[in-house]
Amino acid sequence: MRHYRALFLAFLFGLAAAGCTTFKASGLAVLPPGENYTVVGEFRTEVWVNEFLGEPAGPKLFNLTADLSDGPVKDAIAMAIQEKGGTGAIKITIEHRASFTDFLLTALTSSIYAPSLVVITGTVIK
Repeated sequence: MRHYRALFLAFLFGLAAAGCTTFKASGLAVLPPGENYTVVGEFRTEVWVNEFLGEPAGPKLFNLTADLSDGPVKDAIAMAIQEKGGTGAIKITIEHRASFTDFLLTALTSSIYAPSLVVITGTVIK
């Protein structure tokens, strides 16, 4: 019994250590036609993503909802552009974060449920 408790604690420690795991894509852009533009402002928004049959902020192999976050991310960028009165965005960074709790939920459900947070930042242009 003591052996199982040690394994469980080691497992929890491993999850806690990996809890700050992120996937980050930066340098993306949504540009209007033409090369001249003016910077309108910066934006930062967060989108909560609930995925099924996958890992939070990780590989999407055999994930039925792998592209489910695409729509909300595109919508969040479009809304930020619209709110600032711009026509496009540059220097977009999309960061997919998973906390210790997200990994714990994924482990408890055997990778059936994989929640995570997507943080989007960028510069709106006109």
